[in-house]
Amino acid sequence: MWVAAGGSGYPAPMSDAPDGFRPLADAGEFADLVGPLHVGPGEVLGVRVDERHLNRAGTAMGGFLATLVDAALGRAVRAEADGGASTATVSLTTDYLRPAPAGAWLEARTAVERIGSRLAFADCSVTADGRKVVRARAVFAVRAGDED
Repeated sequence: MWVAAGGSGYPAPMSDAPDGFRPLADAGEFADLVGPLHVGPGEVLGVRVDERHLNRAGTAMGGFLATLVDAALGRAVRAEADGGASTATVSLTTDYLRPAPAGAWLEARTAVERIGSRLAFADCSVTADGRKVVRARAVFAVRAGDED
């Protein structure tokens, strides 16, 4: 169901996030278009699978799931990097384990394995209503805030 326009000018879907989740502020216009994304306990990123996220088979589109993974991993790496650091995805490997059905609540949990002087390595697991649907691994470039 759609409600008033979001910050990007696109209609914002209605969300029924579980208790403990709040809308993710300042996620950017693309995330506004894909979401609304929510953040919950432990910085878990969540989103409800809407009709607009579905592929022809009636399950969540792989690109939508990869976008959720990339957003969750980027937030996690930035949170653990030195203050003011910027990040960019270098590599993202996404394994789709099972379909995520329409209406499912997705939760993306991340673990940053290592942050070096230039690269960061992290993992992400996405569940749909508690069942694991995606596992992913990424490498991010990390640039200190004071670099030109």
